[in-house]
Amino acid sequence: MTIAFLFICLFGLMLIGVPVAISLGASTVLTMLFFTDLDVATIPQLIFDGINKFSLMAIPMFILAGNLLSKGGSARRIIDFAKSMVGHLPGGLPMSAIFACIIFAAVSGSSPATVVAIGSIMFAAIKEAGYPPSYAVGGIATAGSLGILIPPSVVMIVYGVTAEVSIGKLFMAGVIPGMLLGSMMLAQTYFGAKRLGFTAGTPEPMGERIKKFSKAFWALLIIVVVIGGIYGGIFTPTEAAAAS
Repeated sequence: MTIAFLFICLFGLMLIGVPVAISLGASTVLTMLFFTDLDVATIPQLIFDGINKFSLMAIPMFILAGNLLSKGGSARRIIDFAKSMVGHLPGGLPMSAIFACIIFAAVSGSSPATVVAIGSIMFAAIKEAGYPPSYAVGGIATAGSLGILIPPSVVMIVYGVTAEVSIGKLFMAGVIPGMLLGSMMLAQTYFGAKRLGFTAGTPEPMGERIKKFSKAFWALLIIVVVIGGIYGGIFTPTEAAAAS
């Protein structure tokens, strides 16, 4: 009965146009009022205690770092570097988008921020190169979802705080699976492009690659600072977010 009431309130509020966040909070509070012995005055204290976690401060700071990189042009420099590395291969543009998503996810920790930052630049370019729109959308959307897995991940921070699990260990556990999934996406994109009839182009000279790497260096350095600092025991995840 309790669970049924909770979901009826939740979906009922959303159906009449109440924002999702307010619907979640209101349905939970109403369920606590009607089905528990908690005093009304204690509910705000419980809510505050639930969000009064030092580790949660990392979330807005990682999102801020991602937004600053996106607005400051670093997303474009990351994409240019990715293009110089894999852009000449069959499926080079979609592969560049995926490669850039992997890098950007390792900076921002947010899947939506990654999709917006990379997709806003690469989607039109991939379509103009002759790829089907579904191919462009699929590549960017799936690669953007790696932000959930590749550290620093906002989702891992929330899970670590909620389940009282070490966030640093969660980050360490996400590195290899994230890189493996990213590599599989690159391979699938490569063979998919060959199947569609796209051919390899001319690789960029090494000097040009080094030049584009140097332009993207400071954005890439954030990854080293954040991940290296956490794994090296220099930062906590929250301190690493502030450093980024």
